[in-house]
Amino acid sequence: MWNRLGIKWQLILIMTLVVTLVELTTLFSVLNIQSTQSKETAVSQVEAVTKSLNNDFLKVILNPTTDAFADISNRLEAFSNVTGIILVNDRNETVYMHGMVKNIKIHKEQVVQNLSLFTQNSLFIKKELIMDGYSYGYTLVDIDLSNHKHTQEEIAWSIIAIFPFALLLGLVVSFFLGANYTKPFTQLLNAMKKSDPTHEKITLVQTNAKNEIKELFSGYNNLMQQVLDSSKELHFQAEHDQLTSIKNRYYIEEQIKAVLKDESELTYNLLYLNLDQFKLINDSAGYQAGDELLKMIASDYANILPEASIFSRVDGDAFMVLLKDSDKKDGLDILEKSLEKLHDFRFTSENESYSVSASIGLIHFKSFEYTFKELIKAVNSALYSAKVQGRNKGYVYNPDDDITERFDTELKTATFIKEALVSGPSRFELFAQDIVPLQYETDMYSYEILIRMWDKDNNFIPPDNFLPTAQRYQQMHEIDIWVLWTYLETVTQNPEHIEMLHSAHINLAGSSLTNPDFQAKVKEAVTHFNFPWHKLELEVTETSAVGNFAKANEFILWLKNIGIGLALDDFGTGMASFEYLKSMPFDVVKIDGSFVKDMHTDPTDRAVIKYIQEIAQLNNQETVAEYVETQEDVDALREIGITYGQGYFLGKPRPLKDWL
Repeated sequence: MWNRLGIKWQLILIMTLVVTLVELTTLFSVLNIQSTQSKETAVSQVEAVTKSLNNDFLKVILNPTTDAFADISNRLEAFSNVTGIILVNDRNETVYMHGMVKNIKIHKEQVVQNLSLFTQNSLFIKKELIMDGYSYGYTLVDIDLSNHKHTQEEIAWSIIAIFPFALLLGLVVSFFLGANYTKPFTQLLNAMKKSDPTHEKITLVQTNAKNEIKELFSGYNNLMQQVLDSSKELHFQAEHDQLTSIKNRYYIEEQIKAVLKDESELTYNLLYLNLDQFKLINDSAGYQAGDELLKMIASDYANILPEASIFSRVDGDAFMVLLKDSDKKDGLDILEKSLEKLHDFRFTSENESYSVSASIGLIHFKSFEYTFKELIKAVNSALYSAKVQGRNKGYVYNPDDDITERFDTELKTATFIKEALVSGPSRFELFAQDIVPLQYETDMYSYEILIRMWDKDNNFIPPDNFLPTAQRYQQMHEIDIWVLWTYLETVTQNPEHIEMLHSAHINLAGSSLTNPDFQAKVKEAVTHFNFPWHKLELEVTETSAVGNFAKANEFILWLKNIGIGLALDDFGTGMASFEYLKSMPFDVVKIDGSFVKDMHTDPTDRAVIKYIQEIAQLNNQETVAEYVETQEDVDALREIGITYGQGYFLGKPRPLKDWL
C-alpha cells in the first residue's frame, strides 16, 4: 500500500505522523512532569503538617485531654488540603482522628507497610513521631490531590487545542515541500513515460538547479542516451550475422513467415546455399582463414542479388536468399548466376589457393502454399538433392522426386535418433559381439559394443541406415556419448562381469575425438564410474583417424595416460600408409573383413593380412581380423599369427544384457 502512494502523499503522511507524535510526546511528557511535581508538592505539604504539629501530636499522645484535641483540631483547619488524619500511639492505639478518615482506614494496612500510597485523587502517607530518638507513634495523613488533577487537565486540554493548528501547519509545509521537491521526480517520470529507446525515441530533461538535482538529471540523460545506443546496437545484432554483417537466420525466418501470410498474390523464391567442402578449408587453412572466406563470399555474392532480396547467413557455411515478388524464371536465373559466381570464386590464404563452390536448393512458392516448417523442410530437401548430385550443383524442389523421398526418409530417421537419445519413443539398445583370441585359450572374454535402433512403432532400423544419417546431421558425437555412458552405467553394476572382462571395444566417429562435448563426457565418466580403464578400447576407422588424430592429439595423450586403449578399425580400406600406422599410438589394428573374405582365393589379400600382422607385431600392436565366417578362416588367421578373430562363426551379436 505504502509503495503505491506518490512521494507527495508519502511526505504528507510522514509530516502528519511526525506532528501527531510530537504532540502526543509533549502531552505525555508535560502530564508526567506535572504528576511528578504534584506528588512532590503533596509530600512536602505532609512534611510541613507533621513538622509544624509534631509537638501538638506528642502532647495529645502523652496527655490526651479535651483541650489538647480541640487545640490540634483548630490548627489542622488551617491545612485545607488535608482531608483526614489519624494519630496512633506506640501501642498501636488510635488516640485521635480528624476530618474524613474513611479512606485512610481502607488503605491503612498498605500505608503502614509501604509508608505511602498514591491513588487517583489522594496521597496517603505515614509519618513517625520521634523525640529524643524514641518513637511515640505515627500519623496517617490523607492529602487531597484533586486540585493538582484539575491543573493537569487544563494543561492537557491546552496542548490538545494546539494540535489542529500544528497539524495544519505541518500539512502546509508538506504541500510546499511536496510541490517543490517532488517536481524533479515528476519531470523524470513524465520523461520516462514518453521515452521508448527500443524505437529510438527518448525525452531528455532540463533543470536550472546547481545541486544534486542537476546531477540526477544529467545521469538520467546520459543513461537514456546509452540505452538508446545499446538498443540500436542490440537491434542490429538481433538482425545481423556477427561475422559477415549480413542478415542472420532470425531476420530471414521472420521475413519468410511474413510473406507466407501475405494476402497479396505475389510469388517468391527461396534459395538455400551450402559451401562445398568448407570444412576441408577450415581444417587445412585454419578457422581464421575460414572466417575470412565467409566474409568475402558474403560481400561478393551480394552483388549479384536484386536490391529487394534478403541475403542471410543461417549457419556456419550455409546461406539463404529470399527473392520477393519474383517468378520461377527469376529464381532459376539467380540459381544459375549463383552457381557460376561461386564456382569462379578463388580464395588465397598464406600463399595457398582454394577453389570454392556451393550446392544450392531452390523452391518457388506463394503465400499460404506452405507452412513455415513445410517450406524449410522443402528447401532443405532441395539442398540435399543438390548435394547428392555432387559439388557445385543446383536443384529445384519437386515433391515427387525420388531424392526428395529419400530426404524425407532421412529426416524421419534423424528424428528417431533424437528420440532415442532422450529415451523415447524410439530407442537404442546395446549389443556385443565376441572378439576371440586365436593364439591362446582363456576363460575371459572380449567383445565389441554395437548399437541397434528401433523406431517408435518398434520397427528395426539397421545401423547402415541410421548411422550415415547421424553423420550427415552431426549427431554422431551424441550417439557415441550415449553408447559409452550407457555401457559403463550397465557393466559397473555387475562387478563379476568386469572381473572376467579382458577388453571392451567401442566404435567412435573420428569427429567425436575433436568434439568438446564428447571429450568432456569421457573425462566426466572417468571420475564417475569405477571401471578398469585399461580394459576399454576406443575404435576409430582408418579414414576418420587420418583427418582427426592430429587435431585431437592432446585428448589422445590424456586417454593413453588414463590407460584407455586405441584401435584402428577397418585398416587397409583407406589411404593410411603403414608409416602412419607406425607413427600413431594405436594398441590394436583391426583388419578390414574384405581381405579375410577373399584370402583363400586371392593370394594378394592373404599377403596383405600377413604384412599387416608383421608390421603390427614389430610395433607391439595386437591385431583383430573381422568377418571370420568359417573354421578355414580361423585356421589360416591363426597360422599367420593374427591375435584375435571376430565374425559370425565365432559369435553373433547378442544384447549386452545377455552377457551379464
